[in-house]
Amino acid sequence: MKDSEKKARWMLYPYRLAHHPICEKYKDHVYTIKGIKVCRGCFNLYLGQITGLVLAFILSFILDVEFWIPFTLTFILYSFTLLNLKFEIPRIIKDFFRFLLGIAVIMSYLTIILAIFELIAGINILAIISLFLIVLTHFLSRTLLVKWRNNQNRKICLNCEQYHLPRCDGMKLAYDRMISLKVSELGDAFSDD
Repeated sequence: MKDSEKKARWMLYPYRLAHHPICEKYKDHVYTIKGIKVCRGCFNLYLGQITGLVLAFILSFILDVEFWIPFTLTFILYSFTLLNLKFEIPRIIKDFFRFLLGIAVIMSYLTIILAIFELIAGINILAIISLFLIVLTHFLSRTLLVKWRNNQNRKICLNCEQYHLPRCDGMKLAYDRMISLKVSELGDAFSDD
């Protein structure tokens, strides 16, 4: 990669980290850290995953737990995320639920690893069932929950008075910066491509 491409991509990172339009309607979707907009949901999810890694280490190597403990934790922690589907919850609580989701993702991976070790030791029907349920839960959460979140965000844009403009104010700054850096071949920082 050329230095000019690296510089151009670096200049777009403040917008890529937010991956939401930078406008009033999305102000509660981002944290501002030293002038850089960062997606709140992703930030809390990653923080939860880091916490989950520490917890996984403790559960595996210090407490030496069996697969069913992280399996149970996975479903308990995932259930908090499902509350977002049914109820209107304050943003700070959503942030905490996203943190718990990060821990749940790591617990699901730990369940898979421990269940496989259990199966290596011998056939265990509970390990097989837990593997199936964890994979199914992970697949459904990645497809259905992400689709639901995208629809929620799309509703914000659809209800905006600037929706029919070629570029709304929230996208204009990123687009203008991209054009000024002559990196349009990299694509829009907020597109699905």
